[in-house]
Amino acid sequence: MTEYLIRFLIGGAVVSAFSMLGDVLKPKSFAGLFGAAPSVALATLGIAIYEHGAVYAGAQSLSMMAGAVALVVYSILVCQLLMRARMRALPATIVSIVVWLGAAFGLWALAGGVRARLPMKVSPSSLREGWWYEYLVRFGLGGAATAFTGLISSRYGASIEGLFLALPAIFCASATLIEKHELRRKREAGLEGRRRGREAAALDAAGAALGALGMLAFAAVFWFLVERSVAGAFIGASLAWLTVAVAAWFVRRQVRLARLAQRDSGTALSRCR
Repeated sequence: MTEYLIRFLIGGAVVSAFSMLGDVLKPKSFAGLFGAAPSVALATLGIAIYEHGAVYAGAQSLSMMAGAVALVVYSILVCQLLMRARMRALPATIVSIVVWLGAAFGLWALAGGVRARLPMKVSPSSLREGWWYEYLVRFGLGGAATAFTGLISSRYGASIEGLFLALPAIFCASATLIEKHELRRKREAGLEGRRRGREAAALDAAGAALGALGMLAFAAVFWFLVERSVAGAFIGASLAWLTVAVAAWFVRRQVRLARLAQRDSGTALSRCR
């Protein structure tokens, strides 16, 4: 029981830290990267190394790659449900968990059951918009996810547990709260705000898909380095996540800007004719 309490506290603290970091960053698509931060993975892998050693943690990170790919699929699906099906953030994130589970275990089975000036800014005022219980919910979700991975490990071993290191622990709470905050802002301005809330949550989902690509890099680098150097594995994997996630966000941003410029030039040309 003590082990799961420790997991709960460590996981809750790490997830809350990443979640608050995502709160203060703008735009929402960039903040969404932190919805797919390796928060549960960092907490769980550290505990795994302490309890079982580097080889065990390496097996977890290998399976985590399948979970990370599934998280990409999950984030894209949530974005589509929010924008096309016009679902609310909470049901969209919950329903999509089924897809994440299917994709994660499907990929795991296919693999054979193998063990410059930045265009974003920090906005601390965003923290003042949240209520204390919202951060408590995030802490609870992070702690529960970390304790749950420990339970999976004790029942099924490192290979299955590794899939759940890419469980969308932060994103379910963050997307719902983002939608809620946008609704509140618009209603205070006398507007309905439902569409704007969905769009904000969808941007967060798009960023989470890119963050999940970084999580795949995190798992690969950690697996490669952990038996050579534990400290090097954590540092290298964290840097890999940050580098890949931010690079993917920049690429997506440049592609979108290029498309907008092309569309605007096409509109201007048609007017000239």
